[in-house]
Amino acid sequence: MIIRRTTRVGKNTISYAECCEHEEKTWLLIHGLAGSSANWLKFMELVERRLNGVHVIAPDLLGHGASSTPTVSYSASMEAEALSEFMSSLGYDSFSVMGNSLGGWIAMLLALKGHVGSQVLVDSGGMPLSVIPCLDPSDEDEARALLARIFSTPQWRTQEMASKLMQARNRGMKNVIRSFLSSQERFMSWSDISKINVPTLLVWGSDDRLIPVELGRLLSSRIKRSRMIILNGLGHEPMLEDPEAFFLAVSGWIRYW
Repeated sequence: MIIRRTTRVGKNTISYAECCEHEEKTWLLIHGLAGSSANWLKFMELVERRLNGVHVIAPDLLGHGASSTPTVSYSASMEAEALSEFMSSLGYDSFSVMGNSLGGWIAMLLALKGHVGSQVLVDSGGMPLSVIPCLDPSDEDEARALLARIFSTPQWRTQEMASKLMQARNRGMKNVIRSFLSSQERFMSWSDISKINVPTLLVWGSDDRLIPVELGRLLSSRIKRSRMIILNGLGHEPMLEDPEAFFLAVSGWIRYW
């Protein structure tokens, strides 16, 4: 059963989903910018039904979902520090981590801190990018254009989905998104990325138009002990577009590591 819980980290509350808590291997699942733990729920359901020995925890980042939205400058490093404190508060000083987009960047920062036993980077951010696409749409047309970069399958790129994206932005995500985008911390350096020395699986959608697969291959070439799986026909959030294909791609890795 997937259970929703909350815990205090300093002055903030972090909301999270958890399943299989008595299993041996603990995996922290980190969503991307403007997402939430809900991005992982279909994957978590498959883990619960079909994997033994794997415990998963999917928090809402600060400023996202049901977690607190403190008035701070948001950055990947700030979120990584909060998640480090969050996992420590739950009694986990060492764990494995899976991160999508911004969540992949945060995962790499946690790996450099020494907390991480292994990691899965899913269409990860954090690399020095020559072009940063528009991540703060001002109307539904721009929102639909952003969805076309993120998703490969038409069901995720409809006007209805664009409307939902704008509603979420206007309910409070706008200031968080703009804080991230205005941060001085725009990406990790290649020298820091090359210091990552934990077993790493990179999973990339072949049709990701936000962070193209060529950048995934470049990232893989800079991380020791890494391998890469490309999911044909999927975009930037493969665990949402095709949970089954994503589960099959990562299940052996998370069971072993």
